[in-house]
Amino acid sequence: MPSPSSELRLFGLDLPAVWQEIRQAWRKVLRMPALGWLGPRPVVLLHETQGRAGLWKQHGAGRFVRQGDGVEGARVAFQAVELPEDILLRRQLTLPSLPPEQLVRAVELEAQGNSPFAPSDLVWGQAVMGAAGTGPQRVELVLASRRSIAQHLARHAGGLDQPEVWVRCAQAADGAFPLQGFGEERRLRAERRGWLVLGCFVLLALALATAIALTPTLQLRQRALEAVAASAQLAQQARPQVAKREALLAANEQVQALEALVGNRLNPLRTMHTLTQVLGDETVLQRLQIEGSSVLIAGQTPDTAAMMQKLSAQPGFKSVRAPSAATRPAGATKETFQVEFTIDESSSLVNGPAVPADQAAAEARP
Repeated sequence: MPSPSSELRLFGLDLPAVWQEIRQAWRKVLRMPALGWLGPRPVVLLHETQGRAGLWKQHGAGRFVRQGDGVEGARVAFQAVELPEDILLRRQLTLPSLPPEQLVRAVELEAQGNSPFAPSDLVWGQAVMGAAGTGPQRVELVLASRRSIAQHLARHAGGLDQPEVWVRCAQAADGAFPLQGFGEERRLRAERRGWLVLGCFVLLALALATAIALTPTLQLRQRALEAVAASAQLAQQARPQVAKREALLAANEQVQALEALVGNRLNPLRTMHTLTQVLGDETVLQRLQIEGSSVLIAGQTPDTAAMMQKLSAQPGFKSVRAPSAATRPAGATKETFQVEFTIDESSSLVNGPAVPADQAAAEARP
């Protein structure tokens, strides 16, 4: 039982088992006839028992199919020697559908349990007959003695360098499969290198396809970054002009506020000139207060009511009133008054042309 520390689990999933399932699925896909040309399929020159030579190529899990006649001594990367039937023991097995690794272990147990040879002298091989599916699997098991195989190779494969040892399938004359423990490791290493190179090419193709797909997006992003940089540079260059414009706008706002404040104010000199003409020489002003369009006058006059009537009749004067009653001191000939009124904004006294100071002073002099 494996220790808990050796188990790799994620969210309750056995990661090694998941990886095995993925590998088996890819193996089934890559072994499909339509995709058989994709992977590496080394060609092996088999020296057959009839004295002929044939070219064989892998077809399925551990099985090879004859492709045609070969030539003895041909320069082929991998060579094999076929064993005769008189040194072989065959056994047909029916096993449940198992993953390749579990199937190999099950066949190995069958080989060890049914072998008449010593464990150190046992050589075995197996071939799955038909496609693996959900039903039972038919497996052909072959047993042989290592000593007998060595004697046969010494007689028939003296000039070959680490040849493989093959046997024919009992139910398929054009099929063969290797026995383990001889020169098949060189071919397996070549297959792994081929798959590695193929995987590198596939990754390269995917990288190129991804780059081609992302190039327009990256170009648009680069253009956007360049536009943002150009905008920032333009804003930096225009910063002095923008500051001047903001200062000009602030000055304009101040001027407008000043105009609004000054525009509704009365012209003091013209107001004094108008009051001098309206009130006459009999009225004496002791106080003149102007706040916006409101005017407050105080002084002495012979008749306060008559003076207020003159002010009310003057164009531009309105809301004439006396905030306090007029008084006449004992023995005085004039009344002391205080009168308020407002000047219409359309009057010429508002922002009108100013009367020269000397003229206004001369007209206001009694």
